[in-house]
Amino acid sequence: MNQGDIPLINMPVGPGSQSNGEDSLVLDYMPMPKEMHTYDIPMLPEAEQLESCPETLDLLDRLQQQLDDYTPERPVISLGLEKLSAAGLDLINQILGEGEVGLICKTQDEISYEVHAQETVLAGVWRLRYLDADASLIRETLEIADVPSVARQYAFSQPRALSVAGTEWPAGILNAPPVLIELQHKSECYQPGDEPHVINLSLLPFSPADHQLLEDHLGSGALVILSRGYGNCRISSTGISPIWRVQYFNSTDHLILDTLEVVDMPAVACAAPEDLQDSALRLKEIREVLI
Repeated sequence: MNQGDIPLINMPVGPGSQSNGEDSLVLDYMPMPKEMHTYDIPMLPEAEQLESCPETLDLLDRLQQQLDDYTPERPVISLGLEKLSAAGLDLINQILGEGEVGLICKTQDEISYEVHAQETVLAGVWRLRYLDADASLIRETLEIADVPSVARQYAFSQPRALSVAGTEWPAGILNAPPVLIELQHKSECYQPGDEPHVINLSLLPFSPADHQLLEDHLGSGALVILSRGYGNCRISSTGISPIWRVQYFNSTDHLILDTLEVVDMPAVACAAPEDLQDSALRLKEIREVLI
């Protein structure tokens, strides 16, 4: 818009020009994010270190091939790390580093265990660690996928139906009841692949009692994902499939957006196909330096 489009009023402007009296209005801005997670090539090992661990270079070759061949329709590819020596595993950790997304998932198989997954500096390449009930390491793998397979498999491993029909709501509740009614309808009608249905709680008057009522009815699922980009994003599965709680925080940990999503998997948790194509190019650059 050009300056000529706005009528200018002859009044003082600039610092110190406005009244600081009791009746003056002061804008109180929420602190904005100050840092953003960006890609930096990791500190690479010396050639002598790699020469003593040829299995590390072999694993990187196989990872390169899988990234080059990646398509969204292809099943998740898993590369075991059991053949790596302790030194080789350290080198893989150094080369791949840590990216901006991590998750914790509790499984509900015959043998319960917990999976910790951390995205590497290569988007769509995940380092998975499987831990038993005593927090002892069972196995470690690399996966090439938009999101680790355990996230889709176990996010709603023990789902229950949301039923609020005929519920008598406590006194003092503001907007939780219509939100729950909407969620019940949308979750019952949802089919895999449908467009996500998003409810922005930040735009609604919600009391602490409203939030507690939501938590009481939705419960908690088995999966929590934390994405560190421009601020933080926390993605949690609820106890009702396929309802997710997605919360965005700025760099000072102020909640700036609070949503509920009815969807297979929130898009913010997934690496895009373009991200994996970029990762294939980045890995090629890394290997050219190493070889």
